[in-house]
Amino acid sequence: MKRKLNSDFKLIPEGEQVVRIAKIDESDYAKFQKIVVHVEDANGGKARENFNFVNNDETPNEVAEGIYARMCRAAMNDQTLDEVDTKELIGKFVTVEIVHTPSDKGGTFCNIKKWIGPGEPFTPKQSSGSSATAPAGEPKKKTAAEILEEMRAKKAAAGK
Repeated sequence: MKRKLNSDFKLIPEGEQVVRIAKIDESDYAKFQKIVVHVEDANGGKARENFNFVNNDETPNEVAEGIYARMCRAAMNDQTLDEVDTKELIGKFVTVEIVHTPSDKGGTFCNIKKWIGPGEPFTPKQSSGSSATAPAGEPKKKTAAEILEEMRAKKAAAGK
């Protein structure tokens, strides 16, 4: 099977950055007590934070609970918060401290070292895969809606 490789993946730069909580994956929560928080910066850089709420020995992971609480309180700008629905977190802007950690296999991990507080909103940059403009020399790929509209227009023209 041939598959085009994504070469435009960007890490969020190191240092203090504002990120937007783009998505929260709860699909492994019921079985493994795990959620994954996906964040992005204004330039399309991405990172994800894994929260494993149970250790391998099946004891509660108090460190994950603490970091998750800091993330929620920073995102909601409420340090007294004691409960939050994950749906409320999506789209929130948070100031974080990013560190890069080299992998033993040659890659680099983008890690959130610290959830600082609420961040200034920004408009996320579209990734090149969903961009309206194509690189020079390449035709712009049409969306399904555009293709359907063309088909309808051709059908209407043929019927007249």
